[in-house]
Amino acid sequence: MRYSNLIVRVILLSGLTACDQLNTDPPGAYIYQQPDAIDDGWPVASLQSQQMDAKLIEQLTDEVQTEQYRNIHSLLICRNGKLVYEKYFSGYTRAVPENIFSATKSITSALVGIAVDQGAIKSLDDRVLDYFPQYADLPNLTPAKKAIRIRDLLTMSSGLACRDDDPQSPGNEAQMYTSSDWVRYTLGLPMENNPGTQAYYCTGGVAVLGGILQRATGKTVDEFSQQYVWEPLGIRPVRWDRMPTGQVNSSGRLFIRPRDMAKIGQLFLNKGQWAGKQILSASWVEESTRNQVTLRDQEYGYLWWRRSFSVNNKTYPAYYASGNGGQFMLVLPNENIVVVSTAGNLNSGLTAQLFGMIRFYVLPALL
Repeated sequence: MRYSNLIVRVILLSGLTACDQLNTDPPGAYIYQQPDAIDDGWPVASLQSQQMDAKLIEQLTDEVQTEQYRNIHSLLICRNGKLVYEKYFSGYTRAVPENIFSATKSITSALVGIAVDQGAIKSLDDRVLDYFPQYADLPNLTPAKKAIRIRDLLTMSSGLACRDDDPQSPGNEAQMYTSSDWVRYTLGLPMENNPGTQAYYCTGGVAVLGGILQRATGKTVDEFSQQYVWEPLGIRPVRWDRMPTGQVNSSGRLFIRPRDMAKIGQLFLNKGQWAGKQILSASWVEESTRNQVTLRDQEYGYLWWRRSFSVNNKTYPAYYASGNGGQFMLVLPNENIVVVSTAGNLNSGLTAQLFGMIRFYVLPALL
């Protein structure tokens, strides 16, 4: 009996060892497949038909699957208005809306542009405090604060003592989150510089833009975006985060699917058009994605980042929306390319892995 039990235990242990071995084996080499055509408005095509080398994208996929690029959730490539590559990792699928964190800010910029196009916001030189008569008793009310313009919020150069990169700053987002009214809290901060002179990353300023949108349009931010962005682009339901006041958090934590993120990038690449309809003026796209200020030693537009890639002695300009952890909507306008990535690398130096993917695989894949 003891001998029989020993044999059974050896067989069971061998089986467990074999299972462990199978679970730790790396996935097989990826073979490229054209994205599925579904009823969401995206035309699909193969990489090869849009002059891209599938072999390089297969190599990139293998590196993601073997965690040489860490904790990536999704990667999508669009070229010439067609979705040519779509891959999900770590159990994520196209049906899963992802928290895009501060990439939300670039969508808020687009909403401000639509409000300007419609005349609901008369000018980017409108004074911010004029939209908030209910805050007449604000602390630290100085002539400089009264001079803050909407464009100063779009370029993060309001002059308010609001620096997310400085934990000691009174306007640091962590401080703002403890308040019951983020808009009032931000507008009540002391002034540190004259408006329009210095740019510092300030989440609170984009929360204020959401308040301006609501005051100017007479609609909540989610109602306005539903009518003028989500419906025209055929974007499926999204979920906005809320501030303690119940208003939409226009500064971050929007949940949206990667295929729909790609539509925002394509809208900008198409100079404000989607499916032949002008959603956003071409002039706003140009103004919001050109260099307006220097922020964190980078070029910055109206809540859109800018950078260039150098490959084989050629320079490729790009602009992009970026969210904590590796959430990106990136546009390479001269190459008719939109790249979207979501990832789970919060507060990590791995946030910018997408730039390496573009430099070493996406751009070299161009035929």
